[in-house]
Amino acid sequence: MKTTEMTIIELSGSPRERGRIHGETAKPLIAAVVESWRADLGNFGKKSAGNHSVYLDSYLDQFHSQTGYLAAIKKWTPDLFEEVKGIAEGAEQDFERILGLQLMDEEWVFGLRKNLTKPTNKCTAFALKNQENGISFAGQNMDTPSWVEGNQVLLRVMPTETSPEALIFSMAGNVGLSGLNANGLGVTCNTLSQLNYAIDGLPVAFIVRSILEKKSIEQAEEFLRNIPHASGQNYILSSPGDSRCFECCGTSVSRYVPDTHQGRIFHTNHPLVNQDESEVLPPGKRRSKNTVARLDSISRRLGDPVDSITLDNIKDALAAHDDPDNPVSRNINNQGSSIGYTAGALIYELDSRPRLHLASGPPCETEFEIFDFKGIY
Repeated sequence: MKTTEMTIIELSGSPRERGRIHGETAKPLIAAVVESWRADLGNFGKKSAGNHSVYLDSYLDQFHSQTGYLAAIKKWTPDLFEEVKGIAEGAEQDFERILGLQLMDEEWVFGLRKNLTKPTNKCTAFALKNQENGISFAGQNMDTPSWVEGNQVLLRVMPTETSPEALIFSMAGNVGLSGLNANGLGVTCNTLSQLNYAIDGLPVAFIVRSILEKKSIEQAEEFLRNIPHASGQNYILSSPGDSRCFECCGTSVSRYVPDTHQGRIFHTNHPLVNQDESEVLPPGKRRSKNTVARLDSISRRLGDPVDSITLDNIKDALAAHDDPDNPVSRNINNQGSSIGYTAGALIYELDSRPRLHLASGPPCETEFEIFDFKGIY
């Protein structure tokens, strides 16, 4: 998708009203996402001889009934629970299906626990403090199923009395994948399926949105440290002149402070410090060639402390195919698995006037556009 063609949805009003605006504006896209998501679930199931839709409904019933994510959402993020209900109403979709769209990482873990062959390698993230002209940068490639192509959206969540304006990249029907707020607080995330899970923890999408409601990196860190985490995930928090990386899971939160690269952080899909691994992945599959190759690529390109990194350097690193079999930027012909497509690349430019640089597709073939905050001139 060309970035200029991406749907931008401005969300304001009460949480329920924000959701309804999202649902109504993106109604056809959400219908396509729900259909594709359900079809993709079937790629990993033990298909029944009868009605395949019945199998999918049974699988999702098990997923919802054997986990406590909804209770965690209601407890820790009640406003976002209302927003999800509003999305379902506006899109005229069943609530449980829209809820399921928010729980993709958690469903992957559930599938792995059921011995299904679920994808585990997705997303490449970075943070770079005080580069050219003192500007800090952070961001990531957001890798998703290839069916997200054409269904990407940018949510512009307007400020409230307690939270700043936020620009959030997502797919239609989902409350948020990653983003940046007007206070210059950004968040990236990438899955760590090796780590422990918690069936009553808070899911990733709700953590991302909650972080972007915070006014400072200190508030964001406090939130990360005090909530239960549903699944293994790495979060990089960034702000002007500061970046902090946390490997979170159902049993612990570990901060990763790199001993090389002088404050530059790079992360893919294997833990670097957190050792609370679960039984979900067998030992031989806990560090794949793919995640190592992507980490090596972005570290080599952006990690030399002698270099002052520019926006063009970052765009080149996110577009890299240094290892053709394991590229950082995954185009539609480089799938290999359900998580084989870079649906978006985000670069946070962090100074007194934070800005989002976004490509709504693989950065090796998609142009970036700049998005400013309405309240900052």
